[in-house]
Order: sequence, then C-alpha cells, then structure tokens
Amino acid sequence: MSRFLIGEQIYLRAASPADATPAYLSWINDPETTRGLVTGTYPSNLDSLRSYLESVSADGNSIMLAICLKSNDQHIGNIKLDSFDKTAMTCELGIMIGDKDSWGKGIGSEVCRLVLNYAFEQLNQRKVSLTVYDNNPGAVRLYEKIGFQVEGRLRKHIYADGAYHDKLWMGIFKDELK
Repeated sequence: MSRFLIGEQIYLRAASPADATPAYLSWINDPETTRGLVTGTYPSNLDSLRSYLESVSADGNSIMLAICLKSNDQHIGNIKLDSFDKTAMTCELGIMIGDKDSWGKGIGSEVCRLVLNYAFEQLNQRKVSLTVYDNNPGAVRLYEKIGFQVEGRLRKHIYADGAYHDKLWMGIFKDELK
C-alpha cells in the first residue's frame, strides 16, 4: 500500500478492511490498550472489526489512517479525523497505538503532529478537537505537550477500572501546535 504521510519513525496509509487482523483485534479487546477510549467497551470479533473498517472507508466524513513502522511496515495502530464541520472548519481526532512495543517511543507525538499539520495545511481546518478520559493521564500529557487545551470536562462521565472518570474535551488551533 502507498505511504500517505511520512514521519521519522512511521508512515501513514489508508486503513482498509484488510487491516482487520488478529493483532488489531487483540488491541481493541485489551483493556490496557483501550484505556480511555470508547473502543473496547464491549468485546469485538474479526467480523465486526472488518465491518467497522468497511463503514469508515465508505464514510465521506472520516479519514482513517493506519500507523505503520517505517523499519518493517508493521501496522501498529490507527489515527482518524472525522466529524468534519464544513461551515465551522473543524474536525475531531482519534488515535490508538495498539502495539505495546511501540509505546513510549514518541510515536504518538509524531503521528499527531503529522495529522494535525495535514488537517490545518491540506484540509484547511481551523480547529481540531478530541475527547480523552482522565484515566489516561499519558494521553492527556501528550495532547497538552503538542498544544491541545482542555475546553470542557464532563464530570464522572464514564465507568472504567472500578470507578467513574471525567471525560475531557480538548481543542487546538493551528497557531497553538507545538
């Protein structure tokens, strides 16, 4: 598959139903990997994962990209832009790095910066938003480090890990990207 956006450690390509593999399925069924994500609330199987990828591929209001390592072409996660508002020129970002061996290596920052630059420069988006749960402090730190700001908080909004957690709404404008 062709490389769409290229970074130092990774490249991004269009995600496809062929990405519905046992490895990907293991990510979304792993509570540690999906901590703080909507994905993973309920168990999934290969058929439902494939159907999801087919629906995202057909959705004209979503861009789903597979995150792949440059060193070996391994698919390690996904990042997407969706919920495009053509009047407000805004969209939402979501990311999951499923391969735990790729955690803590700066890949999340690299991928987010690549996609944010694409959203601002190529798609002419004015603002990009995301939601994250406060039981995922590493993700919150990552987003703050690259310039996202907390714009809202839904208190005790989700139940995970035996407790209720806040859902944070974060946003970034082009001139805030670090």
